[in-house]
Amino acid sequence: MANPILATPEEILDEIGEDFLTCPICLEQYHNPKVLPCHHSFCQLCLEKLVSKTRTLNCPTCHCCQRSVQLLGDGVAGLDSNFFMNSMFEIVKKRTGKVSDQSERKCEFCEETEASVVCVDCEQYYCDVCREKFHKKLKQAATHEVWTAEEYKKGKSKRQTVNGTENCKIHPQNEMKYYCDTCRIPICSECTIIDHRIPDHNHRYLQEVADKCNKELSVLVEKLKVKAREVDQSRAEVKDACKKVTEQCMVNKQKVRKQKNALIDKIEKAERKLVEKLNTNSSLQVEGLESDISDLKLKYENLISTCSYTESLIHHGNPVQLVSKSTSVITKLVKMVSIDTKLSMQHDVVEFLPSDDVTTDGMLGLLRSDVCISQCTVDNIPKCLLKGESINLQITTKDRSGKPVIPRHAVEMTLTKPDGSKANLDVTDNRDGTHTVTANTDMDGKYQVTMTIGDQQVPGSPFEIPVIKGLVKTLGKKGTNNEEFDQPFGLEIKKSGDMVVADSGNNRIQVIDTDGNLVKTLQFEDFDKSICPFDIAVSADDRYFMTDWNNKQVVVSDEDGKVITTFGQNELKHPRGISISPLDGAVYVSDWDGKIGDKTDKEGHCIRKYTQDGQYIKSFGKYGKENGEFKGPFMMVHDKQGLLFVADFDNDRIQVFNTNDQFLYKFGIPGKEDGQLFGPRGVSLDSDRYVYVSDCNDRIQKFDSSGRFTSRVDRKEDGLKRPRGLIITDSVPMKIIVADRENHCIKVFVQ
Repeated sequence: MANPILATPEEILDEIGEDFLTCPICLEQYHNPKVLPCHHSFCQLCLEKLVSKTRTLNCPTCHCCQRSVQLLGDGVAGLDSNFFMNSMFEIVKKRTGKVSDQSERKCEFCEETEASVVCVDCEQYYCDVCREKFHKKLKQAATHEVWTAEEYKKGKSKRQTVNGTENCKIHPQNEMKYYCDTCRIPICSECTIIDHRIPDHNHRYLQEVADKCNKELSVLVEKLKVKAREVDQSRAEVKDACKKVTEQCMVNKQKVRKQKNALIDKIEKAERKLVEKLNTNSSLQVEGLESDISDLKLKYENLISTCSYTESLIHHGNPVQLVSKSTSVITKLVKMVSIDTKLSMQHDVVEFLPSDDVTTDGMLGLLRSDVCISQCTVDNIPKCLLKGESINLQITTKDRSGKPVIPRHAVEMTLTKPDGSKANLDVTDNRDGTHTVTANTDMDGKYQVTMTIGDQQVPGSPFEIPVIKGLVKTLGKKGTNNEEFDQPFGLEIKKSGDMVVADSGNNRIQVIDTDGNLVKTLQFEDFDKSICPFDIAVSADDRYFMTDWNNKQVVVSDEDGKVITTFGQNELKHPRGISISPLDGAVYVSDWDGKIGDKTDKEGHCIRKYTQDGQYIKSFGKYGKENGEFKGPFMMVHDKQGLLFVADFDNDRIQVFNTNDQFLYKFGIPGKEDGQLFGPRGVSLDSDRYVYVSDCNDRIQKFDSSGRFTSRVDRKEDGLKRPRGLIITDSVPMKIIVADRENHCIKVFVQ
């Protein structure tokens, strides 16, 4: 059947049959059909039989939601009648030839003469006289379509309609043809005269109002059709979603079964592995015990045969035989009496420990065994550590045969610090017969590591591990060969961890690793005067910026020593220290002739600022002792925030400048005692913003960022002579590295 929402009236009429006009309850043609609010129709009598005592009616068709209808005073009779269904029934009867047997029908005006014509629009029967006398005189009837009664009976209307007529409830003999706009109800012609008289009431032809309603309803119906299509599409999408959900469920079920089978396979493999280990262990132990049984059996037979022979000699031998054999027999008896008849009955106890987590490698569990303490080993015991380095040990627990096993008893370890306190240990059971032990060192001295399994100590326990601080390494010596130095001044560390050293006396740059091994040597020969690198800085893109004392300039090269550019010849007189700002990459150069008092050139003593391309920006500072003035600006360093720390040599202080190159604060008291400064040369900072200063008192001191003294890094016996450049590593442990000018080497300290 065509979609009733999308089909035309003709299509509907063509396809409507008796089933469409059948009550779903009694399965017979509707008799006085009533419409429920859910728009399902049933015979009035059928509904009355379904009404409950509470006067509540549940729609028999709405099974999914069982919609309820609360009946009012008139009960089922008060429900709306389905006039549409009644009209349908009449039209279908006409289209199928089942027309009423009434062969005659009276004129609805005179009610005497047989009707000869029917006005389709008025839906009224007329005789010829009444049609001429009344119907044709109506102005609105000029466009009405009129058929003969025979044509109308045969259903030959070109405008077949399903609309029925309805008589007035107040005047049952009259058809309702008018509409009262005031009361908003249909009325008959008699009502217009009695109860709805003009001017108190406004009337219109009912058909006119119906046409307007028809248009409004048609617009809404079109909207409903769109909604219906949307619902139909949504329904299809929901069906598709249901299908996909079902299909996905099937896929997931297959995955679950596959995972189950995989786990079963894994569990079975784990079972076979554990059973194989148990069988192997049992076989080895049984084999050893059976060997012990054979040895005991042999001893037993020797003992019995010796006893039998000796008793025979005692009871049956003559004196000569007894005396002559006694010495050898006694020797044998004494020897056999000393035989150890109680062999060690110990054997390895293997215990299965079930696992609580089947997702781990040992998903079923682990086999724990007795270990042989003498076979256990400890690896990676360091001969010496630097303060701050980590202890990393590995214990391997083994059985009598030397095979790694998981111990039944706990492996316990303690770490005792040099001051006698206990340190924290991180012990990891690798579940393969090994344990990894790690711990940090935060003081120098001897650490003790004690290891036990059960109640027994591991061989060699406790282990002593010396931890040192202070001077831990000296790199290089005086000379011109690789890894040798002549008056090293500036130092810098690269991102790779290698050190770049300004080997001033040898007019070169050396790049070495932290162990002092040469990485590269850079020579610069394309200058009238050989360059004398004083200090060095490394840019973010690994270019080398060097202050050249001899040529009074800054030399920029790549990592291979190829000169990229030089700058500063117009401003610099005696360039010393150099530093690159981490904020904008600007290059800062200290300018000073190295002389003090009246011998110095007072036109210098300032900081020059350049771009990395060599463009001069400005200078700040001058000769003097006031804030922001200098007497010998030496080496410099920027912190991560861009603050500049300058070693002010002859003023015995450190000056700090902000990112706008303005004086911020200073610290340092002249003197040679701890916490005082005497001709500071090198300055550097660590990641915690502690400041390290080398000075002419042959020492390195540590201050906090505000200038408060915390400690001395070196000792007198370390023998520093004229220390210059300083760098601080970010490694663990942190290292303080200084260029020891007069000792022609690089010294490494750990604090």
